[in-house]
Amino acid sequence: MARALAPLLGWTAVLVAELPAVAAWDKDGHEAIGMTTMSALETTAVAQVKHLMGGKDAADVAAWAHKVNKKYPWTTELHFQRQPTTRCERAQTTDCKDNKCLMKAILHFYGRLVGKDLAQISWPNGIKLTDADCLKYLITLMGDMAQPLHFGTAFTDVGRNITVDFRGRTTNLYDLWDKDMIQAIIKAQPGFWWGGWTHVQRTRVEYEKDSEQFKKEHETLLSRWADESARFLSESVYRNPLTGKQILEELDSRGVFRLSEELFETWKREMLSRMLVAGARTAIVLNSILHHREGQLHAGTAVSHLDGEDDEEEVAKGPPRKGRKADIPRVGKHHWQGPAAFLANLCIGSVAMFAFLVLMRLWAGPDRVSQGNREKRLSQGKKI
Repeated sequence: MARALAPLLGWTAVLVAELPAVAAWDKDGHEAIGMTTMSALETTAVAQVKHLMGGKDAADVAAWAHKVNKKYPWTTELHFQRQPTTRCERAQTTDCKDNKCLMKAILHFYGRLVGKDLAQISWPNGIKLTDADCLKYLITLMGDMAQPLHFGTAFTDVGRNITVDFRGRTTNLYDLWDKDMIQAIIKAQPGFWWGGWTHVQRTRVEYEKDSEQFKKEHETLLSRWADESARFLSESVYRNPLTGKQILEELDSRGVFRLSEELFETWKREMLSRMLVAGARTAIVLNSILHHREGQLHAGTAVSHLDGEDDEEEVAKGPPRKGRKADIPRVGKHHWQGPAAFLANLCIGSVAMFAFLVLMRLWAGPDRVSQGNREKRLSQGKKI
């Protein structure tokens, strides 16, 4: 079956090669990774992120780079590291024209932030990304690196050419990992998804191990993390981990792979684990950058008027949030601190005390007048 479908998949890959590829994890997925990142950031790093992002945090900007894709379609390629085969032990990163691929992009933005020339990417029209732009890009791309199909093959169009039957609904392998499993979890277990599972404590051992390694290896470790994703895709996604067979060998007569509930549960656990690790590793990279460049990075953006950004600003001013992000401060709200807050409280207290005394005087006033009149009458009566 796989051999019979090979020509069809090959031609389809050629036909869609020039089309923009879809984004990585959906908004909920990227937000979950961003929340895990925030839980692992050092206190000073949190403050710096807030400053650079204009009051936002890693969860707010986790999918920012995908909005850039709509304005500059060529940037879509920065999110993918296509592999030559479905069976690989490590990520192949040499086939990357003009450095427009996932791993070169990560090295580019990381290098920009730490002052190293690791990979050059040319932006058109003289656009020069700011430090904040580079940080937002890095947050998004670190999340993308954990999505295994971002290391998919051109032959399968990173999984979009593999049709999947998921609970009676037709989707494809890429979308299954990108959004379908996430939305299935949210629908079936909303209490779990919004209940705070995105905390680094759930992957503490991995986090501490990776932290120590990054202190020694720095950007070299990034390629090892890429190898993990490529190997996982080869061994546990393109290959059915329950049967040991390539999923292309398990297509039915219609050329469809039927996803069993058992495999869904297996992939779901792996997906959630990869999201936690992705958030923890993003925090490791950000902690390192912001520690060594404290106070040296600049806010602002060179990429404005993105689709969805204005909508998010309106949401920030709207009704109270629900779910995991309910505790995130709203953008644009001014909070007084320090001496200003003390003086404001002092003025409020003084006004309140004055009002209290006036009310007490008014309340006690009539009784005192009445008492004075009684005493005056009594004194006059005694004289008579």
